[in-house]
This record gives sequence, structure tokens and C-alpha cells, in this order.
Amino acid sequence: MLEKEEKALPESVTLSNGVVATKKRATVRDLANAGNQPKGKEYLTTYAQFATKVQFNGKNVVLEDILDLYDDDLELLSSLFIDEDELKNV
Repeated sequence: MLEKEEKALPESVTLSNGVVATKKRATVRDLANAGNQPKGKEYLTTYAQFATKVQFNGKNVVLEDILDLYDDDLELLSSLFIDEDELKNV
């Protein structure tokens, strides 16, 4: 049986405003803290976790930086962590 060939995910993407977004390593504690959103704002957890896992132009990102992105830029950020084929299966 043939194994699925794994595609290498990009290490960085350039957003529509020219900012270069790169992956960074996050600790489980960082991800857990990102999930600590106020009651009624739990929907922000995913965006806060993105903020812990990327840098913009080599600098750490906060939740507000992610919230200010256009939706197509958020899709670009997603491509750092998951490929298009996987997205189709979600």
C-alpha cells in the first residue's frame, strides 16, 4: 500500500499588508493560557492560540494583532499549520 506523501508546510507567509508571519514554538502552558478567555468570550481561544504560535516580522503577536487581520490573511496563517487537503477533510 502506498503511503501518502507528506508535503512540507511553509515556515512563513507574507500577509496582504506585507508583514511576514513565521511559525514559532509554543509551550503547552502558553496554549492553555490562551484558552483562558473571559466568560462569554471563549470563541477568542482559537485566535489567541494563533497569537502564541506565530510572529510578525520576528516579533511576538498578541490577540489583537490576529483580530485585526483580514480573513484571507487568517487563511494564510492557517497554511503554516495545516495543508489544503487536510482542510478539505475537516
